[in-house]
Amino acid sequence: MVRRDGVRGGVWVCTENGERFWGKKCVVTVGAWTTKLVKTVGGIALPIQPLETTVCYWRIKEGHEGGFAIGGDFPTFASYGDNYIYGTPSLEYPGLIKVAVHGGYPCDPDKRPWGPGNPLAPLKEWIEGRFSGVVDSGGPVATQLCMYSMTPDEDFVIDFLGGEFGKDVVVGGGFSGHGFKLSPVVGRILADLALSGEAQGVELKHFRMARFQENPKGNVKDFL
Repeated sequence: MVRRDGVRGGVWVCTENGERFWGKKCVVTVGAWTTKLVKTVGGIALPIQPLETTVCYWRIKEGHEGGFAIGGDFPTFASYGDNYIYGTPSLEYPGLIKVAVHGGYPCDPDKRPWGPGNPLAPLKEWIEGRFSGVVDSGGPVATQLCMYSMTPDEDFVIDFLGGEFGKDVVVGGGFSGHGFKLSPVVGRILADLALSGEAQGVELKHFRMARFQENPKGNVKDFL
């Protein structure tokens, strides 16, 4: 919970276990809980949908590990289609490559289903068709359930909470499964907004919360 200090200014941050912290400024980056917190604190309904998704790691066949290692020529990739499939070079687990479906199932972050995850059949077929002979398509070696915080336009929310908080509370959320790739620059922008009230040289109109009041779909795009 975040509350305004009406006496000396700034904000109070109250944690679930009862701890309280005061600060002149506050940056809110709570992932799948963004909608709940912003609604409770600021009365603003953000259309950020938590999704439960599955990250899958597949075994690179012996002798081919170097071709998929980070630092080499293998790229981070996305394959657009009925199933939007993405992947990254081998990094977290040597000998394994991350290939997964971009998307998931709507969930309540406080009551997660911890379900079976995204279907594996499309992934198996895709891997067999693209990496036949070098990546084992029989099934993932490891899977991890995690959450997206998905906006209708898949663009981020980077804005001041406003209202009684003015520019003292900055919100960063709705990163839609791809925010991790831009985390260094997003972190810098959030820090600049909190410290100085602006991010010089950065146009943030695209990431305003108010865009959803103007159009429920946010930043309308035309995909060819």
